[in-house]
Amino acid sequence: MSTQAEIENHAEVSERFLRRAIAEFENGDLPQASEKAWGAVAHYLKAAAKFRGWRNNSHSDLSDIATDLAHETTNPRIVRRLYRSVEALHQNFYEDRWADQLVSDAIGDAQELISRLENRTGPEASPRPSQARRRR
Repeated sequence: MSTQAEIENHAEVSERFLRRAIAEFENGDLPQASEKAWGAVAHYLKAAAKFRGWRNNSHSDLSDIATDLAHETTNPRIVRRLYRSVEALHQNFYEDRWADQLVSDAIGDAQELISRLENRTGPEASPRPSQARRRR
């Protein structure tokens, strides 16, 4: 699969997972809704990273990617906060402790995060060097 095809695939999976997150929430399956919303963001971040040639092989890479992309927005702090909210959904998949409203809010955060990062996978994006390439 070519890089452009990989980018498009991740973007399509992201859209599909976001729709599934909403459907799972409406069906009352909060763990699945949580994981699908997290997956939607993870796939979107992978698409953006592949576009830039950034490493995107691990969970920690996704955190670096979100931080890097946040710097490309007008309000990096909000983007980082949204990412942390959505990242916590991954844990809720395993623990199933969140109330309906918390899951609903975090799914909304996933939608907002993806919206704020829109167009980070095309020629109009002007990426800065990746922190993900630096080792701690």
